[in-house]
Amino acid sequence: MICFFQLAVVFGMAILFVSGVNDLSKLGVTLDDKGQIGHLMDGNCSVQHRLPLNERVAAGTVIFGKGVKQRGIDFKKEPSLIFNQIADADTHRGALERCAELCSQVSSTVINHPEHVLETSRDHVSSVLQGIPGVIMPQTRRFRPRSPDEVFEYAAAEGFNFPFIVRVAGMHAGQSMVRVETCDNFAEMHALPFDGRDFYLTQFVDYKSKDGLYRKTRIAVVDSMPLIRHHLIDSNWKVHASSLSFMDKHTSLTDEANSLLADFDRTLGPAVKARVTEIAKRLGLEYFGIDCNINEQGEMLIFEANANMNILYNSRKEYQECVDVIKKFILQMIDGRSSQTIR
Repeated sequence: MICFFQLAVVFGMAILFVSGVNDLSKLGVTLDDKGQIGHLMDGNCSVQHRLPLNERVAAGTVIFGKGVKQRGIDFKKEPSLIFNQIADADTHRGALERCAELCSQVSSTVINHPEHVLETSRDHVSSVLQGIPGVIMPQTRRFRPRSPDEVFEYAAAEGFNFPFIVRVAGMHAGQSMVRVETCDNFAEMHALPFDGRDFYLTQFVDYKSKDGLYRKTRIAVVDSMPLIRHHLIDSNWKVHASSLSFMDKHTSLTDEANSLLADFDRTLGPAVKARVTEIAKRLGLEYFGIDCNINEQGEMLIFEANANMNILYNSRKEYQECVDVIKKFILQMIDGRSSQTIR
């Protein structure tokens, strides 16, 4: 029997959106302007509440990991479509496994099947995406070091050259991540929690442009279609949302990014389409994101590819058109997959 945090009443031909709580069974809490309490769930792509579903019938349910007892549900009518929003293979394994059990109960079409999401850890993605023409996929290994010495020993044994990146599994936005330049980088390494957690070791590939800056492009993938989400530029190799403050100080960089957003469908989009299609095929996902650098030769250096990316939430007006286009393609995918089930 599948167990749920909340029991969802699923009507025939409805879309069922499934979210999940992390393996620590922790939820964040927020207050809105009216003092109403809301829940914040990490590790979910949060599609349902960011789409204009309009007349589409939708229901939602939330799954905990297997360490929590929950009420069960029996389907009296199968949903027309299941959209799995649980997206982090590192932190939500229990919820993903339960979601896979849920999907096995019905014959409904599933977007982002949890069994495929479970295979999107950084080390597995690194292995799966090797050998695609025009794609540079750095080697990544998962391990559990107890000290900086063990990191250096493991890196040497696995054939990693300096510099390499060490990060805590399940952490995002550049947190708990360091670039190790030499065997002397003990101070930087001690900033990481060597407490029995899993780490990722990734070969660093220098992607500095000729002007000395670093560029990262986020591509949303919907049914194998590459759609631009944003383009960030920084003087630091660790490019994240904070890079926007650097760009805001340099009008030329903002202009460059806006130009790429406007021209993507005519330039980079068609250039990377075949590669993105192959990536989607190998990952088995219908909706996910790719963070990459696209160099002057058109090669894609992949930083990560998974469903656990901020794509639909937007706080800057220059990205609104991109987000609206992505939403349109998601709705088209949902309608098309729902129609397949109905037939």
